[in-house]
Amino acid sequence: MKQRNPADYPSVDEVLQGLEGNATASATALEQDIYGQYAWEREVERSWECVVEAEGQLRLVGGEESGVEDRQGPPRDSHIKRALLRSLVILIDATDAMRETDFKPDRLTCATQLLEDFLESFLLQNPLAQIALVFMADAAAEVLCPAAAAVAAEASPAALGAPSSTPGASSLTIGTSSYFSSNVEELVTALVARRRRRNFPTAHAPSLKNGLDRARALLGAVPPYCTREVLVLYGSIRTCDVGSIEESIEELKKMRARCSIVSLSPEVHIVKALATQTDGSFGVALHRDHLRSLLMQHTQPPAWLEGLQPCLIRVGFPSFKESSTAALCSCHSLPRFRTYTCPLCSAKLCDVPCSCLCCSLHLLSPADVSRSFHSLCLPEAFEPGCSPWGLCVYTQFSSRIRWVCCGAASRCPDCRNVFCRECDIFSHEQLRHCPFCVMDDIANIGDAPDSSMPTKGGPSNTRA
Repeated sequence: MKQRNPADYPSVDEVLQGLEGNATASATALEQDIYGQYAWEREVERSWECVVEAEGQLRLVGGEESGVEDRQGPPRDSHIKRALLRSLVILIDATDAMRETDFKPDRLTCATQLLEDFLESFLLQNPLAQIALVFMADAAAEVLCPAAAAVAAEASPAALGAPSSTPGASSLTIGTSSYFSSNVEELVTALVARRRRRNFPTAHAPSLKNGLDRARALLGAVPPYCTREVLVLYGSIRTCDVGSIEESIEELKKMRARCSIVSLSPEVHIVKALATQTDGSFGVALHRDHLRSLLMQHTQPPAWLEGLQPCLIRVGFPSFKESSTAALCSCHSLPRFRTYTCPLCSAKLCDVPCSCLCCSLHLLSPADVSRSFHSLCLPEAFEPGCSPWGLCVYTQFSSRIRWVCCGAASRCPDCRNVFCRECDIFSHEQLRHCPFCVMDDIANIGDAPDSSMPTKGGPSNTRA
C-alpha cells in the first residue's frame, strides 16, 4: 500500500484559519449589506432635479407618492396563505420627544391623527381583528381600556340609545383580555381622551422594555389560531430600561410575535434590531404622507406562520332589532333602541362582530365575513402607462363628476376599461373589485340557461 505524504494534506491549524477567514469575510459582506443602505454611504442623488409639475402640484418622479402602487402598498402574492384573525398591540411613545414640531403641528398630534385613520382602515379591511392601545410614558406602559372610555363618553342623556355610526364591536375579546377592542369609536375615544391629559406628553424617556413586556402579557392570552403583532410608534432616540431588553425580545421571538416599528426620529440600533429579529418591518417617516403610507402598510394581513394552528371556530349570526322601548345592552349596560340579539342566549349587544359576554359565542355578520375574505384576495393590479389625457370610465357617464378624476392612469387587464388614479385606488382599497368586471359577471349569470345555479364550481366551492 502506498504511504500517504503528510505534506499533501493541510494541518488542523490551517483548516481552522481558513474557516475563520471565511467567517470574517461573510461577516464583512453582511455588514456591508446592512450599512450600505444609509444615505451618507451612497452616491449623491440630485433629487431636486426629479421634481416635475403635474396636476397643479409638485411631484417627485419615482418617489414614494408618485404612483398608484405606492398608495396601495407593496405587491402581494395571492397564493400566499395569510392569517384571518389578527391581534394587534399598538405601542405609542408619549414622552417629550413627541413635542418636536418637525411634523406639524407636532409629532404627537400628527401621529395620533393618522392613527385614527389607520384604525378605521385596519378594522374595515380586517373586521375580525382586535386592537389594544398602550402608551409609553414616565418609564411605564399604560394600557387603555376602550370600553370604559366609551361608557364615560356615552353616559350623558344626549347619547341615550344613540346607535354607533361606525360598524364595529364593543369588544371582540378573542383572548381573555378586556383591553382589546374591535370598535373604531371606542378606540378613537380612548386615544383622544389620553392625548388631552394635562401631563401628556411627559418629560421622561420611554421604556421600550416595559412596553414590550406589556404587549407580551396582552398577546399571551391570544389563542394559537390568531396572529400576534406589535406596532410601535417611536419618537425618541433612546430608551430607559431597568433590565435587559434583549430578554424581552427573546420572549417575543419564542411566542412568534411580529414587531414592526414606525419611527418619527432617526434610526436607533436597538429599535431596528427588535424589528429585524422578530421578522417585522422598520421605517423612518420623512413627512406626513410618508408616515401615513408606513402605517397603511400594516393593514394587509401578514403571511401565515408555522406556529399558528388552524382550527374551526363556532360563530353565530345575530338578528338585528329596532324597538321603541330601550333595552340594556350586555356589553356597556346602557339602554339601546337598536340591538343585536345573540342566537344562543338571546343577549342584547350593540354591534357586531363581537364576542357575547354571556355565552362567549363569536357573533359575526355576512358582511364581516365577506370583507375578511376580500382582504385576503385582492384584485389584480391594473396595467399602468395609459395616456394621461384619456377620460376615466366614470367621467363618461356624467359631466358633473369630471373634476374628481384627473385623467386615465391605468387599465384593467381583464375588461380593458380605463381608470384614473383616484378611481384605481378606490377600486382596490374600498371596492376590492373592478366594478366593470363585476357587472360583466352579473350579466353573464343572467344570460345563463339556469341563473339559479352557479356558473363556476358547485356548492362545495362556495365560501361563507
